[in-house]
Amino acid sequence: MSPFFMIRLVLDFTAAGLLLAALAYWWLDNTSHEMIGTGMFILLLSHNVFNRRWWARLPKVARGKPSFLTIASNISIALAMAVLLVTSVLISRTVFAVLPVSGGPTAREIHILAAYWAFILAAVHLGLHWSMIMTVIGGLLRVGAPNAIRTVSLRAAAGAIVAWGIHSLLVMGVADRLVARPSMDFWDFQESTIGFFLHHLAILGTCACAAHYAAVWLRWGRAALRLL
Repeated sequence: MSPFFMIRLVLDFTAAGLLLAALAYWWLDNTSHEMIGTGMFILLLSHNVFNRRWWARLPKVARGKPSFLTIASNISIALAMAVLLVTSVLISRTVFAVLPVSGGPTAREIHILAAYWAFILAAVHLGLHWSMIMTVIGGLLRVGAPNAIRTVSLRAAAGAIVAWGIHSLLVMGVADRLVARPSMDFWDFQESTIGFFLHHLAILGTCACAAHYAAVWLRWGRAALRLL
């Protein structure tokens, strides 16, 4: 495995971690929030530079028989991140404060909306590449051939994460934030900080599992249709 590929993978997971940290706005001061967001955008820029050939091939790929979920996921997350970046500049009080632009409450609401959609779409993106990631991890850990016990154990763990993730979606009120519905339900970081991150990790795992198995079922469906 190429060391360069491993560096890319580490940078991608770091960007996802920074996005999760940035969601904990009320745990951070504004300056820390903006610095974390800036670091995330720099990593995302490097991610797209590394994957520039995919974007260059997109018009040709779209005319073939691609994975619709992958294309839709990549374009959606790019749009969400673009909106997140623009609104970040508009409402910045530190990093971009010197720029002659300003945004009001509407820009802030759109920023929160884009942030949660970016989080969900990042989880979907992760799920669509989960087979590749597991192959990489398996190679690093020198995991042997698949066996029934490990498969059942991993699927049971995935089921538990999904169950907890659905609960976490309700606890964190993510549905309201995804439709920009006003909510006064803010996490009490004085009571529990780790709970915030665990709930969001469970949500990330749930969305990643949903995307992964949706892609698997679509591949099975296409293979079955070819046999008819």
